[in-house]
Amino acid sequence: MTDSGAPRETRLKPEHADEYPGIEPGVWISAAMMAEKLVERVHARRRLSLYTRTFDPHHFEFRGGSTARRPPNARTRVTDVR
Repeated sequence: MTDSGAPRETRLKPEHADEYPGIEPGVWISAAMMAEKLVERVHARRRLSLYTRTFDPHHFEFRGGSTARRPPNARTRVTDVR
């Protein structure tokens, strides 16, 4: 069970490290900081005309944060269907 009082953290799985240069695998960091790094990665790749999804959640481990569930119709991306 996740502790709702702990901040959300994430770490990159070592087997996916080659896909995320500049992000150290196996090190827990705040999810907010990881999000900033991933957005920077997307912007840098777009400047090189390389388009990629921000990240694959299967490449990361998560811990902490709220245990509250989102409503079934919650949109987490602008492109999600309503």
